[in-house]
Amino acid sequence: MARIRISRPRRAELARAAQQIRASGQRSGWPVSRIAAAILHELPQVLPLEAWRWAYGWSRSQVVEQVDRFHAAHRLGKPGLNASMLCRYEHGEITPSPTYAAALCDIYQAAPAQLQLLPSWHPLPITRSGYGAPTALATSENGRLRMTDNHASRLEALRESLALARESEGPAGGPQTIATLQAAIAYYDSTYSRWPAAVLADEVHQTRSIVGQMLRHNPADDLRIELLAGAGWLSALVGNLALHLSDHAAAQIHLATAARLGTVATDRRLTCWALAAQARVSYAQQHYSQALTLAQQAHSYADHPLQRAQVLAWGQLRALAHLSDGHTARHIARQAQDEMTTAGEGAPGRFGFDAAELLLHLAEATLLLGDYTASRRHATASQAETTVGRPSWAAATLVLARAEAGRGQPQDAVGLAYEVLDTVPPEGLRDTSRRRLAALDRDLNAIASTSVREFHDRIIALPALTPATSSSDEPNGT
Repeated sequence: MARIRISRPRRAELARAAQQIRASGQRSGWPVSRIAAAILHELPQVLPLEAWRWAYGWSRSQVVEQVDRFHAAHRLGKPGLNASMLCRYEHGEITPSPTYAAALCDIYQAAPAQLQLLPSWHPLPITRSGYGAPTALATSENGRLRMTDNHASRLEALRESLALARESEGPAGGPQTIATLQAAIAYYDSTYSRWPAAVLADEVHQTRSIVGQMLRHNPADDLRIELLAGAGWLSALVGNLALHLSDHAAAQIHLATAARLGTVATDRRLTCWALAAQARVSYAQQHYSQALTLAQQAHSYADHPLQRAQVLAWGQLRALAHLSDGHTARHIARQAQDEMTTAGEGAPGRFGFDAAELLLHLAEATLLLGDYTASRRHATASQAETTVGRPSWAAATLVLARAEAGRGQPQDAVGLAYEVLDTVPPEGLRDTSRRRLAALDRDLNAIASTSVREFHDRIIALPALTPATSSSDEPNGT
């Protein structure tokens, strides 16, 4: 929705005019949808979310209370919506997250298009009948993939295709099974950031279980190597997803399995990637020396400048900054940038690396070193390289928020954090972003202001991450 700037006196005039339209419509027996349409027609400065609220005659506080009830009924956790945020939605300053969009459609009994929530958003499934009862989420114009029956079935179809190929070729599989497995891994990789981590983790676990079953049926040597490599990349995915779900112990186990299988299958890229990812998990666990050791191991397997840039960024840059080794950290930063320039444009997906991700790590490293101006510059550049709503955008925005806090701009920092919280639904907010939010909360701890206190309360109210529910055996590579 486009923002429309209206003065307070004019806004009050519009509210009174809307009341008159509503009263006239009620006398004529109009449904709420017709009253809202009349308000929008006669008061073109008003946006749909405000028009529909006025059509019902509700205050913002009443709508917020109904959003609370919607979240409770759908077990979505405690929402962070307040009257001030709803005002910003209504005036086009920010866009509701999919969860809030679903609640508003349900409350107003309006379709997403009627509230101008399309094409940017398709809200979550809701059970109430009426105008606004979309059955699922869909792909938005900005590239975000939301769960729909159709999209969920794509994941299931990949797994079912693998099982069918195995059934047709025998319990140990064959060439068609391998081709299907590789297609599934490529799909998981290319759509990684579009799925809630727990959803994708459950699916990848089930696929890896099928591969484990095939390995137990003594496939021929060449087929076994292909299966081990596939199992390794699936373990790498599971490990990375465990990191985003805050299960660091499981992440290390799965990534160690991936590295081992890469060695057995002589897949140097897999071994390199898994070791670098282990370094990233060690960093998250605050084991900085261990992260450096793993990164050095990963670097010995890197055969391409893009891989070397990834290893340097994931395993060394931030760890050195945390250890206050600014001189070496700056050297590693220049080296990573040189490798990235040599490599050219990075590959998409978790198995690749790109400019946005390198800039993110540069921003975080300079933040840790206290260079808030450089951190702000890198974070802003990272934002520009990604898409609003994606995990990479959320990460860059939150690092930018911390840089603003470091520069003595707490209100700007809180505003940036709210952009993330209002854009990314709780189920899509990874542990890495949650940790950045918590760090920002600590950065602002000494600031005495209403907005900072409200931000703190909203962080506390975030629902916990949903853990992965499926599990699979760890292939041992023998």
